[in-house]
Amino acid sequence: MPIARSKQIILSQTSYYHCISRCVRKAYLCGFDKYTGANYEHRRSWFETRLNKLSNAFAIDVCAYAIMHNHTHLVLHIDAQRTKNWNDLEVIKRWHSVHPSHSVSAMYLDPQQRKKLTSIQLATVRKIADIYRQRLCSISFFMKALNQYIALKANREDDCTGKFWESRFKSQALLDERAILSCMIYVDLNPIRAGIATSLENSHYTSIKKRLSALRTGKQPNELKYLKTQFESGSSCIDIKLEYYIQLLQQTASRLKNGSESNSTDQKFKSPLLNQFEISENNWLTLSTSLETEFSYVVGSVSSMQKYKKKLCQKKLKGISTALRLFQ
Repeated sequence: MPIARSKQIILSQTSYYHCISRCVRKAYLCGFDKYTGANYEHRRSWFETRLNKLSNAFAIDVCAYAIMHNHTHLVLHIDAQRTKNWNDLEVIKRWHSVHPSHSVSAMYLDPQQRKKLTSIQLATVRKIADIYRQRLCSISFFMKALNQYIALKANREDDCTGKFWESRFKSQALLDERAILSCMIYVDLNPIRAGIATSLENSHYTSIKKRLSALRTGKQPNELKYLKTQFESGSSCIDIKLEYYIQLLQQTASRLKNGSESNSTDQKFKSPLLNQFEISENNWLTLSTSLETEFSYVVGSVSSMQKYKKKLCQKKLKGISTALRLFQ
């Protein structure tokens, strides 16, 4: 039985989540379908454009993403504190940038119409703003605004109706830094594992492609949450060094292409991150290739998963034995 979303997303335990959406019948509705000859490759760019728009509107940062031919992966960070710094006008402006409307809240955005609103209407606007403020830090509303938009646009293009997505999106709570690192690398390596890319540089429609393109100009992409550098650090960045992240990603990609069974000295991992987080080479290969299947809806160390289980008041939590094997 599916776990209630309210039990999967608990901000007191973590603000990082891995979200996966799959097309119906695993059809190639976002790429080239070799069975029908239809090419939907252009739809993958729809995702990037929409994702950028949503991350600018919501108090949700995109840490990593991979837009595949029949499914998508996102690593998202919720910054609920950010919404508390927005006044009602800012909240309404952000919400309606994604959901255009002619409601009383939309009227509030126009200075001329705002003057004409009655006290009752203004009170209504304040209540609506509180609702929007909660929604702007909700992964459920973020994913709805992303997936529903793509489904409607694709159905219009195909001149058809019906489901585009297989079911509601799947989410995994990333409880600690080891889980965040493993999941981001797992997501960025999707095209290479699937055999549709031969290198990180030609892994199109991924966050690593965008990071590497920006790095050539000495910058980090504004569309993604920053990784740590000598110039950028603090709460606005993920506590993982950009240089080490790319190094580990390149080594893992090379190992996957050459076969995970390779044990030559040249293929050994030489990563400060694996040393920092005390992850063995064999465990790392499992995490970077099978994280989604190895864990259920929670990823992290045994201690962090025990705290999560206690918060949910559950007797059992799937994945603790996996965490004991891979993160200890």
